[in-house]
Parts: sequence; structure tokens; C-alpha cells
Amino acid sequence: MREDDSDPEHELRRLEVEDRRRHPRIPSTARVAMRLDSDELAGVAENLSAGGVLFFSPGELRMTLVIDEGGKRVERVGRLVRAQRMRGGKVGWAVEFDPS
Repeated sequence: MREDDSDPEHELRRLEVEDRRRHPRIPSTARVAMRLDSDELAGVAENLSAGGVLFFSPGELRMTLVIDEGGKRVERVGRLVRAQRMRGGKVGWAVEFDPS
């Protein structure tokens, strides 16, 4: 069965995700650049394989984002909360801004 907006379970999951969000989302095509605050993030491995590693660190991956939309440039400081490989070779980066 294909999940789409006519599927009640899919719609319920979509609404649950929206309910967890603290801030509304708006579409944007802003250019974003990320500057990492540290050259190194150290931790301890949970598991290793020939293809990669899962490790945990006591700290967060902190960064400054430079957001340029419509000629207006804004810098925001935050932390990486998720990275996800997407279709077409893209990577999605979810960054939570520090309170201003």
C-alpha cells in the first residue's frame, strides 16, 4: 500500500510530527554556509565495520550558519541535531539555533 495524504495513518503520523515542532516552518531557498566551531569532535566508538563507525561524544557539533536570502545576510549559532543522506546524493542537515 502506498502512503499518501489519503491514508489516515500517514496523515496521523504527519500531524504528530507537526505537533512536536516548537516553531512553524516556512519554505525558503536561502543560501546557507556552515562554519564549524571546532576542528575536532572526539568520542568513543559503539561499533566499527569496514564501511563505517558509530561513535558517541560528550559534546555537540557546534557551528555558525551564514544565511543569505534576498540580499539579507544573517548569522546564527547552533548545534547539529541530525544529518540524513537523501536521494540524489544530497545530505540534509538539521541545525537547532541557540536562543537569541
